[in-house]
Amino acid sequence: MGDETHGGLRSDQFSGLMLLALALYVGWENRAYPIGTLQEPGPGYVPLLLAVFLGVTGLLIALRGGKSAPLASIRWTETSRAVVILAACGVALFALERIGYRLTVIALLVFFLGVIERRRPLPVAMVALGFGLASYYVVGDLLHVPLPRSPWGF
Repeated sequence: MGDETHGGLRSDQFSGLMLLALALYVGWENRAYPIGTLQEPGPGYVPLLLAVFLGVTGLLIALRGGKSAPLASIRWTETSRAVVILAACGVALFALERIGYRLTVIALLVFFLGVIERRRPLPVAMVALGFGLASYYVVGDLLHVPLPRSPWGF
């Protein structure tokens, strides 16, 4: 029990430090945008608030995480699955501009639900089509956010 009571980085401490590092990165990248004032916030105002909140949260998690499991004792049984998911997201990143938002989201959800999660084909197709089309409608059409279209206009 000596390994569990002293020394070594704990899992919650590591997670908190990673959140803090992400917050610092977002804050650093946000310096390119004007912050503005409380009465007239600029484009960097909300990202800065989110970075500060994330940083404070990460710091609190790191400081209070002394009773979590030691980082060295964690078994990484889902590592290969995580790598496949990250690789699929990377492929989707490059596919987004080439085949458009809707087709990329549909293909990504078919891969996640059909291949990785091994769900039945009909629910996979319904969820993938429904989410791909509905999310484009909400974000692209209702909110007027420009999303990439496929070369075929879809």
